[in-house]
Amino acid sequence: MLDIFIVFWFLIGAAVGSFLNVVIHRLERHESFVRGRSHCPRCRHVLAWYDLLPVISFFALGRRCRYCRAKISWQYPLVEVATGLLFALGPGLVQGFWPALTYFIAVAFFMVLWVFDATSYLVPDRVSLPAIAIIFVLNFLSGVKMSSLLLGAVLGGLWFLLQFAISRGRWVGGGDVRLGILIGVLLGYPLVFIGLALAYLGGSLIAAVLLLLGRKRFGSRLPFATMLLPAALAAWLWGSNIWQWYFTALGF
Repeated sequence: MLDIFIVFWFLIGAAVGSFLNVVIHRLERHESFVRGRSHCPRCRHVLAWYDLLPVISFFALGRRCRYCRAKISWQYPLVEVATGLLFALGPGLVQGFWPALTYFIAVAFFMVLWVFDATSYLVPDRVSLPAIAIIFVLNFLSGVKMSSLLLGAVLGGLWFLLQFAISRGRWVGGGDVRLGILIGVLLGYPLVFIGLALAYLGGSLIAAVLLLLGRKRFGSRLPFATMLLPAALAAWLWGSNIWQWYFTALGF
């Protein structure tokens, strides 16, 4: 029964991931993702339902459009599989209706933002601003104090705003400020500190590996959202345990 339950949520997540691919593709081209049927980006041919089966269609078609034979990006199955796995893990990690809904909504928004930042170093306001509003409301309905959410938003946004002002936009962009606010309304105070700490720790480790492999040089840009978003999700799930362990280790 448990295996069927996990498969069910994976399939739901993969279907959501398929929709998120549409959102990403159309936002990149400033098109509406709520109107119009799915079509091939190259030949514009409208796709049939059997061309849109998550993961399956990608391999069944040999990674090519059925109509013009243009190659299909690996982004499509990877987003579908990643979203499916995160959805499958969700019921085992989060209990309660509102926290579970917050988790699934956060995964969807974070997936879109992650792909955008990884591919174009952009954090689009058309995604981050609705995410801030929706996650704030869902967290409040989950029972998180409004003062915690507001303080988390201020601290998260201020952290990146100071960097933006000091560096005159060289270290972080304006989109990162909104991203900091988003992380703040997800984590609240004081967990926003855990999310930032995990992101910078993970970013430092990844940067060190890339430098050793010769993939990056000192001063090269890194898509920071790709580290901040997973760190924020981890802090939301396990931040209280990390916070307690930290102060216990310090002897408090």
